Amino acid sequence: MPSKEEIFSEVASTLSEMFAFPLDNITPNTRLVEDLGLDSIDAIDMAVRLEKRVGFEFKGSDLRALKTVQDIVELLGVHQFSLANEGAVARQE
Repeated sequence: MPSKEEIFSEVASTLSEMFAFPLDNITPNTRLVEDLGLDSIDAIDMAVRLEKRVGFEFKGSDLRALKTVQDIVELLGVHQFSLANEGAVARQE
């Protein structure tokens, strides 16, 4: 099972790549709407990208509940997905 740090790293990397937001500025408290400017379409795109990277399928109710990066980390941690390649994430884009 990946650590919360590994999950955070993967989520932050995904958000940085998708929304051209500096990786160093993404913290667990970064707000998805207010800080990153995500709208509902962006949230779906983010979910699809994370699903491909970590193998977890988000539900609509999951997406509506996510407010911060930490919310995503907690959700993924609860569902105990496994990172590919012994801790490194397979880049499937």
